Parts: sequence; structure tokens; C-alpha cells
Amino acid sequence: MKKRIIFYLIGLVVMAFGISMAIRADIGVAPGSTIPYAVSKLTPLSIGQCSSLFHVACMLAQLAITRRPSLKLVFQLPLAYLFGFLIDVFYLLLDVTLPGYFFSVLFIIAALFVFSLGIRIIVGADILLAPPDGIAQAFGNIFGWPMSKSKLAFDIAVTAFTAVLTLMLASDLLLVIGVGTLICAIGTGPVIGLYTKLFPFFDFHKSG
Repeated sequence: MKKRIIFYLIGLVVMAFGISMAIRADIGVAPGSTIPYAVSKLTPLSIGQCSSLFHVACMLAQLAITRRPSLKLVFQLPLAYLFGFLIDVFYLLLDVTLPGYFFSVLFIIAALFVFSLGIRIIVGADILLAPPDGIAQAFGNIFGWPMSKSKLAFDIAVTAFTAVLTLMLASDLLLVIGVGTLICAIGTGPVIGLYTKLFPFFDFHKSG
């Protein structure tokens, strides 16, 4: 269990770093960050604070879907705020100016592989999922989908919701959705699937 906790925390840090990279690419944020990023532009809250609130909302939604209260769901609350704190820290540290659009695309592709690795480690640790991934897994269990497929479906749904939200409140905020969002929406599930094949030793629940 101690080893699983360490891996979980490593996965959380890696995921937060990758998401901060995606935001800094500035060609459309990753799907799971579209709602927090849009809200951060509409309010005085930071992207990290909005990410924490989004995770709490996802935690409550997951509870509504599964209808099974558990200690795991309760423990997601402090981890949601830790995740938001890490987002803000890495966002400040990654204060980079990319020389052109081509490099922005390369940067967000790199970000995709980084935060997907973080998700893969967290899933393999089998302790707690990040609340958005918990929802994806819950729907996957209902429909019999693997995590890669349910994650793709969740990302598309969140992106579509953000598009409607931003069009209703401030059309110029649709800029939070761009080529980078498409890259991450299409690529996250398959990359997680690739990591699952490449790194089976991350699955502590299977290895015992």
C-alpha cells in the first residue's frame, strides 16, 4: 500500500504538470481543463482554484451516478485541492513563450503524453481516481467500455458543454477550445491505452 500511495502521488504531480503544459501551449486547453479555464476567465479565481472546484463537482456527480458513498470519495476532496494547488504552481513555473504555432503544437503533444502518463499511473495505483476520470470510469463500467474509450467519450462531452457555455456567456471565450483541445480529446484515450500495454507493472491491483 505504501508503494501504491507513492505512485499515486507521483501520478498526480505528473498529471498536473502535463495539464499546465497544455494550458501554456495556448492553442486550446485539454478537454478536462476547458470548463475550469473558461470559469477562471470569467471570475477572479485562478485556473488551479477552478480546477479544484471542477473536481469537487465531478466528485458529487460521481456519487450521483454510482449512488455508493465511500471513503474513497471523501478522500477525493483534499486531493482535489492539492491538484488545483499543483496546477497553479506549475502554471507559474512554466512561464514560457513559444516561438511559433508549430512549437505550440509540439508542446501540447508533449503535454498530452505527460498528463496521460499521470492518469495511467493513478489508474494503476488503484487507490483513488481523479474525480473526472472517476466519472469516465463509472460510465465505462455501465456500458462495459475500457478506460481509454470512456475517457474519450467524457472528454468530448466536456468540450461540447464548454463550447455551449462559452457561447452563451461570452463568445470570445470559445478561444479556450482550439487545435490543442482536439489533439488532447482524440489522443488521451489511445495514449492511455498505449501506456497500459507498455507499462503493465503499474497495475498494482493485478500484481498483488
